[in-house]
Amino acid sequence: MCLTNHITIMAKISFYLTNPKAKNETNLFCFINYGLYQTVNGVKKYYPLKYYTDISVYPELWNKELNRAKESIKWANPNTYEISVQAVKESAKINYQRINSKIEYFENKTKEILNRLTENGNVPSHDKLRYELDKIFNPTKGNSETTPKDLFPFIDHLIKTSPHKNSTLKSYLVVKKNLQDYQTAKKTVLNFNNIDIDFYNSFVEYLTKPRTTTQNGKRVKVAGLSKNTVGTRIKILKTFVSEANERGIIVSPDYKKKSFKVLKEESVTIYLNESELMKMYDIETSPESLNILRKEFNTDTLPLYLAKVRDLFLVGCYTGLRFSDLSQLKKENITAENTISIKTQKTNIKIEVPIHPITRQIFEKYGYQLPRAITNQKFNEYIKDVAKIAGINELVTKESTKGGFKVSETTEKYNLVTSHTARRSFATNAFLSDVPSISIMKITGHKTESAFMNYIKMSAKDNAIKMQSHRFFNPMLIAK
Repeated sequence: MCLTNHITIMAKISFYLTNPKAKNETNLFCFINYGLYQTVNGVKKYYPLKYYTDISVYPELWNKELNRAKESIKWANPNTYEISVQAVKESAKINYQRINSKIEYFENKTKEILNRLTENGNVPSHDKLRYELDKIFNPTKGNSETTPKDLFPFIDHLIKTSPHKNSTLKSYLVVKKNLQDYQTAKKTVLNFNNIDIDFYNSFVEYLTKPRTTTQNGKRVKVAGLSKNTVGTRIKILKTFVSEANERGIIVSPDYKKKSFKVLKEESVTIYLNESELMKMYDIETSPESLNILRKEFNTDTLPLYLAKVRDLFLVGCYTGLRFSDLSQLKKENITAENTISIKTQKTNIKIEVPIHPITRQIFEKYGYQLPRAITNQKFNEYIKDVAKIAGINELVTKESTKGGFKVSETTEKYNLVTSHTARRSFATNAFLSDVPSISIMKITGHKTESAFMNYIKMSAKDNAIKMQSHRFFNPMLIAK
C-alpha cells in the first residue's frame, strides 16, 4: 500500500442499507474512503474500508442522497397517536433526530480516529482503523481480533452474521461443502492465501467433471456441474474472498484478475406467445384440453389449485410483475386511470401498468383479491401441468455444457415453463406488438436497451412475422 502525504485526513463516509428490501428496520453499513490506495500499473486504486454499524433505519425512511433518516411522522411511537397530533410530531422528531445524531457521531468519531492515527501523512491500515472503531462501536464482538481469519471458520461467521435471505445462505453452505470436498479430494489445506489462479483452474475442473462426494454419510457419485452452475459457485467464492479482504484478512489478490472469471453461457429461456396464452386461458373450452382433463382428473374443469396457479400466471403475463408481487395486488392497486399502481418488493420502486382485459376479468373472478401465492417450487411444478393440459407441447432443443461436454436435449415446451416465464412473456409480447422499448422498460426495470433486448426472447418465426410489416419487406407500404 502507498501512503498519502496529507497531514489532515479528508475522509468521505457513505452509508448504505444492509437490506434495502427489508420490511422492518435494517442496519446501516458504510464505506470509509480516507486516501488508502495501491498503485497498479502506474495507476492509483483507492480502497475504502467497509464497516457495519448497529444503526438501524426503515428503508422507506432513508434518504440515500443526504445519507440521513427522512423527516416523517412514521418515526413516532404508536402510543402517542392516542395523545395528540403534537405528541405524534414530537415523538417522530425525537426518533429521527436520534438516528441522525448517531450517524453524525459515528462520522465525527471516525474522523477523530483517522486524524489521531495519521502520522506525517501516513494513513492507517484497514485493520488498525477497524480495530479502533470496534473499541468504540462494537467492543464485545466482530472486531479484527475476533473475526476468524481461516477460510472455513470465516465462511461460518459470514453465514451467521449475514443479512441475506435463507436461499442465499443455503448457497453459501453449498459452496463451503464444495470447497471441503475439493480439499479432501486433493489432499490439501485451503486458506485465503492459496485461493489463487492455479486453485481457480483446478477447482473449476473439479466441479466440471463427474466426481465422488459424501451425502448423508455415504460416498456417492455426482455428475459434473453445468457451466452456469460452476459460474455461480465461483461468484460466491469471490464474495467470500472479497469480504475477507475488506475485513483486513490477507488474501491472494488473484481473485481480482480477469482470468478468475465467473463462467457463463446463454441458457435456453422461453416465452409464451399470445396464441399459447389464449390456449391456457381457454383450457376449459378447448376440446383437446378437455380430453386431457377427463383422462387425468375425470372432470371437465381445471382443479382449483391449478386454476389459481393458471390465473396468477396470466396476470403476470399481462402485467410484467414478478412472482413476489402478484399476491400483493388488491382493489386498492387499481387507479381511476385504469392502471395498476404498486411498489415492487424487489426494487421498492413504484410502477404503473395498464390493465389488460384478461387481467380485469381475473380480478373480477376473485372479487379483486387474487389467490395467495404458494411456494415458488410448487408454483413451477403446477404451471408445467397447466401448460401441458393447454397443449403447449412444441419441441424445444436446448444446449448446455455439462461435465465439460456440450449436451443437447430436446423436450416439450411445457417442461420449461416457470413463474418467471410470465414476466418474460409480457416483455416479449409487448415488444412484438410494437409497444416502445422504453415504455416496457419502465415496468420491467431494465436500465439499458441492450440489457432489455437480451432479456426478451423472440423465436425466429415471430421475428420474421414482425419484419414482414416493415416497409423494407413490403413494397406496397413504400408505394403508399
